[in-house]
Amino acid sequence: MMVNSLGRPRLWYINTDCEAEWAALARGDRFVPPGHFAAQNYILAFNLLKYLLRPGDGLLAPRSWWPGLAATAVAAGVELVPLDCPGDQSARQFTPWGWTPTARAIGEHAGAHLASPPLDVVARVNSKVYSHRLEHELGIAVTAARPVTSEAELVAQLRRYCSTIDDLWVVKHPYGVAARERILGRGPSIAPTAAVWCRRRFADGDTLLFEPWHTVVREYGVCSFTDAGGQTTVFGVSRPLTNGAGTLIGYDLTPTPVPELLHHVAVRVGSQLAAAGYYGPWGCDALELDHGWRPLLEINARWTVGFLALGVAARLSQTRGSWRLEAPPPLSTPMAVSP
Repeated sequence: MMVNSLGRPRLWYINTDCEAEWAALARGDRFVPPGHFAAQNYILAFNLLKYLLRPGDGLLAPRSWWPGLAATAVAAGVELVPLDCPGDQSARQFTPWGWTPTARAIGEHAGAHLASPPLDVVARVNSKVYSHRLEHELGIAVTAARPVTSEAELVAQLRRYCSTIDDLWVVKHPYGVAARERILGRGPSIAPTAAVWCRRRFADGDTLLFEPWHTVVREYGVCSFTDAGGQTTVFGVSRPLTNGAGTLIGYDLTPTPVPELLHHVAVRVGSQLAAAGYYGPWGCDALELDHGWRPLLEINARWTVGFLALGVAARLSQTRGSWRLEAPPPLSTPMAVSP
C-alpha cells in the first residue's frame, strides 16, 4: 500500500493541519499553524512509525520529538530526519500527509523528489462543496443536503427539512475534519452560540454544508489511490467507530470486504478526481443508514487514518477487536509547532 510507483523510499512529513491551511488560503489569509495540531502530528507520527512506514523511509520531525520516537524508528528501520536541517534527501520521495504550499516548500527544502498534484486542485477537491457537487453529478446525492451561503439560506433549509424539534441536523465547514468546524442542532431554529459561529464563517465568505442528521448503522472509510495516469486502486475499507455525535473513537479491525456499491462509487470518484487533475492517496467516507446508503459523504484527498487502520489490521493479523491511535511516550520539552 505504501510503496510509490517510482520505487523510491519515502520521506514522510506529518501535517494534520492541512485542512486548516486550505481554509486559510480560501479566505486569502496567511496561514499560521494552530498550536494544538503539533500534538496530533506527534501522535500520528508515532503510530505511522509503529505500523506503516517501511525500512529505508525517512520521517521529518522536530528534534524535540526524537526522544519519544527514536526506539520505534529504530525498530521500523526508519530514519528520523531533522525538520530544520534535513540534509540531502534526493533519494526519497516526499510524502506529506496532505499537499499544501507549506508542505511543498518543506519538501523542496529537503531536496526530496516531488510528485505533487496542482495545489489549487488539491484544495478544491478536498472541499466538502466539491464532494457535494460530485454527489449530484453521480446521481447519489441526499435530497435535503444543501450548500448555504447566508444565515437566511440556512434558516430556510431548517424550516423546510427540520420543522419539528425531533429533527436533528448538522452544519459543516467545507474544510472541517474529525468532527471539528461544525455545529449540531435540532428543529427549525439555531441556538445563539451556533448562530454566531455561522455568521463568522459567512462573514469570511465560506459556503457551509447543511444536512439532516441520519441514523447510522455502520460507517466506512474507503481507502484508494489514483495514480498520475488516472488509474484508481481501491485498497479496502476501514470501519470507523464513532460516538453518538459522530466523533471518531477508534476502528473495528474485523476484516470487511469492500461493499460492491462502495467499490463502484470509489472507481467513479477516482475517475472524477483524475479528470480534475488530482492524483495520489484519498479516502471516501460512506454511511450505511437505517434506510439505505450514503456512499459518498465526503472526500479526503490525502492520506487518512483509515489507511493506518488497514495497516494495523494487517500487521496484527487481528480478526476481531478495535484499535485507536496509540499514545506515544510523553515529551519532556515543549512541542515544536513549526520548523
